[in-house]
Amino acid sequence: MTPPTDHEYWEERTRLYGARAAGYSEVAMDAYEDRLRRAAIERLVGRGEGRRLLDAGCGSGRWSIRLAEAGWVVTGADISHGLLALAPSAHNVNYVEGSIQDLDLPAASFDAVLSVTVLQHITDESSFDAAVDNLMRMLRPAGTMALLEYAPLRVFGSMPGYMHARSRGRWIRAFTSRGCRLRAETGVRFLGHGPYMLAVKIARGLRPGTDKETPPLALNALRASCQAVDLALARIPGITLLGDVRLLTFEKASG
Repeated sequence: MTPPTDHEYWEERTRLYGARAAGYSEVAMDAYEDRLRRAAIERLVGRGEGRRLLDAGCGSGRWSIRLAEAGWVVTGADISHGLLALAPSAHNVNYVEGSIQDLDLPAASFDAVLSVTVLQHITDESSFDAAVDNLMRMLRPAGTMALLEYAPLRVFGSMPGYMHARSRGRWIRAFTSRGCRLRAETGVRFLGHGPYMLAVKIARGLRPGTDKETPPLALNALRASCQAVDLALARIPGITLLGDVRLLTFEKASG
């Protein structure tokens, strides 16, 4: 069987999961990790103050809208027409359709670029290289490149066909070899998600008719406690290297 193209894959995810297609099909994990991702992005990407940002692989616009609320003028780009159709209009947000490697936006036109679990799904290495090259082309000198991706210290085991797992070192080399310097990083997910997701599984097993589109309300306090643990760990130097999902921020060379 011929594997699906990137476009076919994301359109099928949209059909199955709607607005969550660019994140997790598991709603409980999406709800758990959303707070952690938001805290990391707010801390390392910061406020826009009218600057321009490209949300590469914006999906249904979740981060585009949040970043616009933080003062960025955002262009959200995505390969999936179906996902973009779900994206609500918002002040200072403009959406464009296209794959990252094929986006034909002006060179050096963005002060920052953000990719949230998008580049990890470009499995073909030549397409990945083309995507990174194009992002670098669109980023202005001294601009910020921010990647929130699966980036463990070492990759163990096999990955699903729609994902290419790259280690932290490989992510860093992909951008430092193109003239960037690693400016800051933080882990996103550590110990907390395991106990929470186990509790979700047990709760659903005890009540098999429970709506799986809503995280169990009875576990909200547990989720908040587990999130607090991971948020605290994300600020401890050294410990952040243990997170398998991390936010890496780079600065492009100024000239």
